[in-house]
Amino acid sequence: MNIRSNVAKAAVVGVFSAAALTTVAPSAFAGTSSNTNGCWSTWGSTGSDAHCSNVTQDGGYENAASCSWSSDLDSGFMWISKGSSVNGWGQLDCTFSINRSWINYSS
Repeated sequence: MNIRSNVAKAAVVGVFSAAALTTVAPSAFAGTSSNTNGCWSTWGSTGSDAHCSNVTQDGGYENAASCSWSSDLDSGFMWISKGSSVNGWGQLDCTFSINRSWINYSS
């Protein structure tokens, strides 16, 4: 067998293997929601949690998530006072993966 032929075959197999891995492996996408009165939500892979820093309005805040292949989730409203900072509240876990998360506000 020709060495060049073996190298070419190995390169083709490598390209197809890499393509298969990228289409089969789940993405570890992470994101951050827009800011709502000093509160925002972060998400990645299957989960989400919420954060607040120096909240500008008293009220009920809720972390919500859009899950892939299952029902959307929410943490339920939690009262947060103006000026408060709360980190890592309203944890949510989707069964398969998460599309995005956001903060709902109620005065």
